[in-house]
Amino acid sequence: MKEIKKLAILGGGTAGWMCAAYLSKFHTDLDITLIESSKIGAIGVGEGSTPHLKQFMQQLGIAEQQWIPYCDATFKAGIYFKNWNGDHRAYFHPFYSEMDINTAEVFFVNANARRRGHEQWCGPDSYFLTGHLAKNALSPKAKSPMVREQHYGYHFDAKKLAHILKGYAIERGVTHIDDEFVAAITNAQGEISELKLKHSAPVNADFYIDASGFNALLIGETLGCRFQPFTDQLLNDSAVTVACPQNMNQPLQAATHSTALSAGWLWQIPLTSRVGTGYVYSSAFLSKQQAEQELAATLNISVNDVEFRHVSMKVGARSSAWQKNVMAIGLAQSFIEPLEATSLMVTQQSILWLSKAISKIQTSPTQTEKLRLHTNQQLHYLVNGIKDYICAHYTTSKRRDSAYWRAVTQTTEIPTRLEPLLAAWRNGDDFDAYLYHQYPESVYSRPSWYSLLAGMDYRDSALNAPTESAQQEIDLAAHAYLESLCSKHFEPHIMQLKAMQQNNFE
Repeated sequence: MKEIKKLAILGGGTAGWMCAAYLSKFHTDLDITLIESSKIGAIGVGEGSTPHLKQFMQQLGIAEQQWIPYCDATFKAGIYFKNWNGDHRAYFHPFYSEMDINTAEVFFVNANARRRGHEQWCGPDSYFLTGHLAKNALSPKAKSPMVREQHYGYHFDAKKLAHILKGYAIERGVTHIDDEFVAAITNAQGEISELKLKHSAPVNADFYIDASGFNALLIGETLGCRFQPFTDQLLNDSAVTVACPQNMNQPLQAATHSTALSAGWLWQIPLTSRVGTGYVYSSAFLSKQQAEQELAATLNISVNDVEFRHVSMKVGARSSAWQKNVMAIGLAQSFIEPLEATSLMVTQQSILWLSKAISKIQTSPTQTEKLRLHTNQQLHYLVNGIKDYICAHYTTSKRRDSAYWRAVTQTTEIPTRLEPLLAAWRNGDDFDAYLYHQYPESVYSRPSWYSLLAGMDYRDSALNAPTESAQQEIDLAAHAYLESLCSKHFEPHIMQLKAMQQNNFE
């Protein structure tokens, strides 16, 4: 491939405009064009993020005050998982930070004791700072500087965030074309040479980004890159969503809520303008109407009083995210159900790796194929690592109260790398050694795996070789330390958000 001077992005939405914004910031010599049609609406599945988005916005130089009030955003300390074992118990998946180093070790000791036969269940909630912040409806953004920064994510209106990024990119010279895509023309080498549009002149570039969503118009329809479904391991393929009112006059938890239902799970994402709500389910076990009825009953609302929106989910990944002179991002590249809000993180990582590759191609075009293979391999490990972690939520569940839960817990194929990891946990083996061996490059580290497996109380109840748990004094000291951090450095979530909104009007 020759040096990349012109780059075209097909598709807007959050993924397309994230890409345009980042590349226009760090590759000022690139001639970038983004094509999208205002006649085609964005899917916008999920409105939550991991802490990676904070880093992304900081890299762009967009301050939180500039976008959080506009995007109806709230802060996110982690995720509550409720009723995933059918016992109505909940556990909290925290965002780990350096302030948790000592208290997390107490949790690891207790979790290992429990899986080896100790009688006391040990959830992660009380051993991580974000667990205390969420419980007390505090914001994870400290009100005063701290030696160690607390990691946090966001809940936000995805369409409004795309609008912020769009303005940022256009201000930095990105050409925006509002038109409908007609066809892609390929050359003798099988590379795309031109995009034909309905009303505008053709767009040609040296490199193309496919951000056209599930349609995958370039990577799939044009280049024929195979889509590998994950349906043998993840059964959910549909979602029904509804917007619920938000009450900004009461305490607001900085957390996503995920509640298991009869054929999937319910998400509740708090924005300042509404509570984004949806039911992710398997259409093999539930019809659209049944999903609406169960969602309405769970929320205690009438099906006649709200407007439901249905989304079909194509769960899986392209065999190659980068093929020829096309790189797919967002839904065109891969999609895993939004249980851990990883979609934007995968998009962000794809853009970062592509950006690094472009920098190297500009100085050494002969390295293109090597860079392509390396980037594809990195994305393969990333996406499959996330997929395995999501699978573990189902594999470890004790629910058997519906045909769906019997299917996902008993008949779903367990990923090759995941099976020995789960066996190590159940057998009381050295789980940490298995984790580092099986998932050395995973985005999910030791605290995340312990939070999931201990939170789900996944264990062999017949195992009776308990190791010693932490002494009660140490346990209480860990909790007291985290509570003291809360009172010293953090303020009510609702108060902080209202202050940010007020600052926007001053």
